[in-house]
Amino acid sequence: MSSEQWFLTDLRHELRLTQQDVAKASGTSQIRISELERGIDEPTPEERNNIVQALVRHAAVRGLEILILRRT
Repeated sequence: MSSEQWFLTDLRHELRLTQQDVAKASGTSQIRISELERGIDEPTPEERNNIVQALVRHAAVRGLEILILRRT
């Protein structure tokens, strides 16, 4: 397993996202996310960028939700 596979799978799990969630947010398919997580293929630079942006957006929203919940 490459470090990229590990990063994608672990971060996706940490953010409580499904492969379908990541696929939709990054503009790709669930099948493609599965292939990348299993190391069947390497992501293109565009795919990598789209996936990272999708994960960062979700992490930021999740972080804000946690902050708001702690204040209430």
